[in-house]
Amino acid sequence: MNMPVIKANTSAVASLLGNIQVNTTQAGGTTFLSFDAKRTGEWTLGADKEPCTGDVFSLDVASLKHGYIQWHMRKANRLLVPINQPLPLPQEPIHYQEKGKEMVSEANEARSLEGTFSDGVRFTLEVSSFGGRKAVDGLITELVTRFAQQSPFLFPQVELASDSYDHASYGKVFTPELHAVAWFDAEGNEEGAPALAAPTKQAEVQGEQVRDETLAPVVRRRRA
Repeated sequence: MNMPVIKANTSAVASLLGNIQVNTTQAGGTTFLSFDAKRTGEWTLGADKEPCTGDVFSLDVASLKHGYIQWHMRKANRLLVPINQPLPLPQEPIHYQEKGKEMVSEANEARSLEGTFSDGVRFTLEVSSFGGRKAVDGLITELVTRFAQQSPFLFPQVELASDSYDHASYGKVFTPELHAVAWFDAEGNEEGAPALAAPTKQAEVQGEQVRDETLAPVVRRRRA
């Protein structure tokens, strides 16, 4: 699959991953990725809700953040810091009245990341539900484990997936899942890929024909 590999300075990524205290449980100017946990269990992209469940993206490891998001009057107050920094204190609750009732807007613990699809569309994912945090924390745990093992393959490509379970009160509940399907080093080399000898000119032509006819990935052109 001809996916973009998001590279970063290796020392910067090492600094990021070497100082994370993993909790295992700001976006701006980019398109948002969302997950519908209540009705469909589908991943969607942008305001048009373009379906993208099953799609694969390249994770920008340096973009990983944690913190809090507080929604009030349909506006998000974000307090997000890089994951190698301590989790900040949450925003103070906002007490207000709505239709004569006492209401409160509280901050929810959140995770944030950025990624790029194969067609070059970049997006931001922000999650503040338990299931969303669990999915992102799973990726972070994999990254930290790989770094501790001194693996150079710290740049994943991630599949957007979902699962569900039956809740006694709410019925079917959908949960987001993020599956790392390939890992790359800072030079774009894929983990486990065999080292190939330099091909002859004829082999190059035949290889191009095979890729064009059978192996060329279908690239989705998104509206975002």
